[in-house]
Amino acid sequence: MDIIEAVGVTKSFANGAMYVDAVRGIDLSVRQGEMLAIVGPSGSGKSTLLNLLGAIETPTTGHVLFEGRDVATMSDTERTLLRRKRVGFIFQAFNLLPTLTAVENVALPLELDGVSEKEARERSMASLDLVDIADRADHLPSMMSGGEQQRVAVARALVIEPALVLGDEPTGNLDSVNSAQVMRLLRDLTDSRGQTVVVVTHDNDIAAQADRTVRVRDGHLEELPTGARSKGPVYYPPVGRAASWK
Repeated sequence: MDIIEAVGVTKSFANGAMYVDAVRGIDLSVRQGEMLAIVGPSGSGKSTLLNLLGAIETPTTGHVLFEGRDVATMSDTERTLLRRKRVGFIFQAFNLLPTLTAVENVALPLELDGVSEKEARERSMASLDLVDIADRADHLPSMMSGGEQQRVAVARALVIEPALVLGDEPTGNLDSVNSAQVMRLLRDLTDSRGQTVVVVTHDNDIAAQADRTVRVRDGHLEELPTGARSKGPVYYPPVGRAASWK
C-alpha cells in the first residue's frame, strides 16, 4: 500500500521576473512501512520535494496523493489538519520551544488538537519512553545535549501516531555518534513498528541505511541501487530501549 504518491509533479517559484523550476516532472511513491532516503546536492530540489510530500507546498502541476487523496484539492484547513494529524516532521534544527520541558514540547501538538492536558501528558510520556528519553521529561532543551533534543523532536513527531514521518536533514546538527543513534532509532521504528519514514540527507552513510534511495538533481529524480542494507546489517551504537526492539 502506498502512503503517498507523486505523479508528474512540478514546482516553480517566482524569482523576480523569472521562475525557478525546483521540481521537474517527478514520479515517486512511498510504501507503507518503508524507509526512503532522498539525496542530492544543495539546491537540487530535495527539500522542496519533501515539502510537497508533507503538504507544506502544493505542486504547480501534477498531483500529490496522500492516502489516495489529492492534496491540491484540499482546503488550507484540510491541509493543516493533515499535517497536524497524519504527518510527523523532524527538522535539522530541533525546533523545541526553549521555555517548555521535553514532555511539554511533545504534548504541544496534542493540546493544539484539543486533547486534554492529562491525556496529552500520558501520551507524551509514552512517546518519550519509546525513544528512551523519558528520564529527561522535565528538562528544558538547554539542559539536554543535541542528540537528546533530537530524540525529543522524534518523540514529538511520533506522538500523533502519524502515517508518515518526514525528516529534513535530521542528523545535520549532530556529531557522528549522535547521528548514528538517531538513525538507529528511525531504522528501528521502521523495522519493529512498520513506521513509514522519508529522510532527506546529504550523507551517503545515512542514506545507505534506507530500504530505498532516490537522488534529486536539477529537479529531476533517479532511483539508486539499494545501499549498505543490501549487504547485511550495519552496526550502530545502542540507543537504550531502541537497541532491544530488534
